[in-house]
Amino acid sequence: MTYQNTPRSVLAGQGLKQSPLPNGDAGAQSVTIDSDIATTTGLGIVQVGSGLSITPAGVLSATNTGTDIINVKLTSADYTALITDYYIGATKKDIDITLPLGVVGKVYIIKNQVSGNIEVKGTGGQKIDTSSDKTLGTEASIIVVFDGTRWNII
Repeated sequence: MTYQNTPRSVLAGQGLKQSPLPNGDAGAQSVTIDSDIATTTGLGIVQVGSGLSITPAGVLSATNTGTDIINVKLTSADYTALITDYYIGATKKDIDITLPLGVVGKVYIIKNQVSGNIEVKGTGGQKIDTSSDKTLGTEASIIVVFDGTRWNII
């Protein structure tokens, strides 16, 4: 099976169109996507919507418009971080915050917001720096980023 896409001119001001429209049948369906793009933001970079762009290499990325907010999770019980979490605040001592299996480039900020200790732990043998867990004392915090093999404290 091969995929062929004939290059064509792109006109500004139109969105993605699919023809024929999906009919709900299971299995493979022949579909054509007309990908008229809204605007170009620079040589070789195409903006496909508010805050999204595609590079010449085909990488889709989100751009920060300055209005983004981070996802905050406050917890008073043991908690395993979700991929959608960014800031995790512990509101009770003696609980565990467990990092999920890492995704390269994922960042978490974890803060102990109370007096006492909390534990931050890796999953599936993934380390935090070189340890399986880190203790955060009263009002302490860490920022970690996953590099493909372990969580690194920044």
